[in-house]
Amino acid sequence: MDQSPSNHDEFYVEVIGDTVYGKHLMMTIIISVCLSLAGFFLGREVIFPNIAAEEMIESYSLLLGIVGSVAGLIFNTFLFKPKRKLNETASTSDELSSVYEKLQFDIHEEREAIKNDPVIIQEMKEQGFYDMFMEEEKEVSQDMTSSRKKEDD
Repeated sequence: MDQSPSNHDEFYVEVIGDTVYGKHLMMTIIISVCLSLAGFFLGREVIFPNIAAEEMIESYSLLLGIVGSVAGLIFNTFLFKPKRKLNETASTSDELSSVYEKLQFDIHEEREAIKNDPVIIQEMKEQGFYDMFMEEEKEVSQDMTSSRKKEDD
């Protein structure tokens, strides 16, 4: 767990690649489990013994427990709003290279993998960031083309 640099002593936890407040995570788990169990036990003890066949009580109760889980999900989405703010700015190839350096990735290796996969190329073009990602690669190939032309002349 990492401690936040803010004035509050809040702890963050990484869950499935996302960072969340530990307190909020525990509250969402508790709320979801309570609503699920409440739905199951309410169905098994109160609702379905009066209206369903004996062999179907457990099945209907399980279904009501699942409804409780979905209700917990909906309740938690309204209770805990996302704290993240996305700022979209135009990135340059240099910014991308510096990010790759910080992450210790080889950008040339990534570019080669992209060039060898037409599906990835198509998706990147549809999303509008293929040119930004391959900008440096284009500059290198243009330089090579212009130097070849000069040699031919």
